[in-house]
Amino acid sequence: MNPTEPIPNFPPSSDRASVECLYCGKPQPVSRSAMSVTCKFCNKSLKLEDRRISVYEARRSVETCGVVTIEKKGNVVISDKVLCGGLVVRGKLKGNVQSRGPVLVGPEAEIKGDISAPTLAVGAGAILEGRYDIGPKSQPG
Repeated sequence: MNPTEPIPNFPPSSDRASVECLYCGKPQPVSRSAMSVTCKFCNKSLKLEDRRISVYEARRSVETCGVVTIEKKGNVVISDKVLCGGLVVRGKLKGNVQSRGPVLVGPEAEIKGDISAPTLAVGAGAILEGRYDIGPKSQPG
């Protein structure tokens, strides 16, 4: 086999993305078309797809490395927490959020619960109730 020839059945580097594990925080390469993957550091299962919620949902938790979007008619009640790569809220959310990406809150949104995220953008008129830990996380050292 020629060393410059691409390896069959192996995705090219342009088909790769890097995701950060929701549990151990370590980045790892994944295929852009993958829907889920197992973290090679902590062996936890990671969902990679984005979630769009436009109706009432009561769940124990929502966990994805993608973006969770709660539409205007969406009403989500979480008993544990939302772990996500990013969050967009246009409707109602009751529960705690731990996001590795930005949290965007629309002007008609309502959030009751604690939020931990690197950035938070809130539209005028949104209703927020809870504790907010915004900013980069310091590395233990």
